[in-house]
Amino acid sequence: MKASIELRDKREARLRQQLKDTPMRPLPLFQLTGWTHFVDEEVEPPALAAGSSPAEDRKTDEQAIAYHRHLRMVPTDAMTHMQEMVVDAVHANSGRRDGLMDHVIDGPAGTGKTCLLRAIGRTAQREIEAAMGGRRQNTIPVVHITTPADPEPRVNWLWEIGSYLGLNPEPKSLVEVLEMRRHQDVTLPVNYVLETAQTRLLLIDDINRASPQHLANVLPYFDYLRDKLGISIVFCGTGASHRLHQARILAGELTRVSEENRVRLEQAGRPAEPVSPSPTALLPVTWLHPLPLDTEDGETFRRVLASFEADLSLYRLEENALSKHAVTLHQRTGGYFKALTYVISTAAVLAIRSGSENITEKEIVAATAQLGP
Repeated sequence: MKASIELRDKREARLRQQLKDTPMRPLPLFQLTGWTHFVDEEVEPPALAAGSSPAEDRKTDEQAIAYHRHLRMVPTDAMTHMQEMVVDAVHANSGRRDGLMDHVIDGPAGTGKTCLLRAIGRTAQREIEAAMGGRRQNTIPVVHITTPADPEPRVNWLWEIGSYLGLNPEPKSLVEVLEMRRHQDVTLPVNYVLETAQTRLLLIDDINRASPQHLANVLPYFDYLRDKLGISIVFCGTGASHRLHQARILAGELTRVSEENRVRLEQAGRPAEPVSPSPTALLPVTWLHPLPLDTEDGETFRRVLASFEADLSLYRLEENALSKHAVTLHQRTGGYFKALTYVISTAAVLAIRSGSENITEKEIVAATAQLGP
């Protein structure tokens, strides 16, 4: 029993560290080459010599500035839980084709959903490759796409996957762009590559761009990928759980069946069955909310600030430089993860360029001023 607990603790610690090491740098992640670079990228803070002072060219040090513009992920409890749940599902689904379920990341805009989605994919790919003894040629464990600009035709979703896999070359002229609608359906080559490349996880971002009807048109294809190829699917976007729930009803004509069943039961003198369950009862959903300042333990927001602080590489950074301004940072960002990372990154860059090498209320105010009113 003790050994199993120790193994579980080690695994949780490893997953949490992988999440923390994930960079937030924006890259062309909807193409295989960009995604592979993201998976392999290691972001390390610029080294600071103990007891030394900033060099003359520190204010224009592009390496230090670039690092602070794109900090690493900071794990929260919800993020760590979701990451572990999906990685477990990927491992479990490798040997079965029945009972697989979608996973959903939902919550208001700016709460870190996309960052979490990419961190999950990065961790899952590293776990899969480690289990295989390293990266193998011609394997694509993870596919990361965004919802098409026009999500109504099913073929557009296939084109998104095909573009990631490199099956659709980029158009070379306006004529080719205008003729793209004439291109044949790429379902067969996409399916072939996904199967032979042993794809295990499909990440779909910005699902809020698709209506339930749009999703209803493409869900049967995702069901095919899940049931035949054992691919786990994670949907991400504001309102994703509600959209998928409604899409399932439309795709399966459950509304019509439910109404017919109600009429049949009433005619038989029996009460109607309960209404269909809520979206969260049908789908594993991780909700991301703005980080609260005051919780039962009173430490959630401050723990996140401490994690960010530990990653800063400034010569004169005071102890608890961020934590002691927790109230101000929360007031100015609302606890939204996206705004918080922007303010901290911007404040750190301002500290380098001004030569203060420390984050005080002055840098915080200047950084939040760039967010607008």
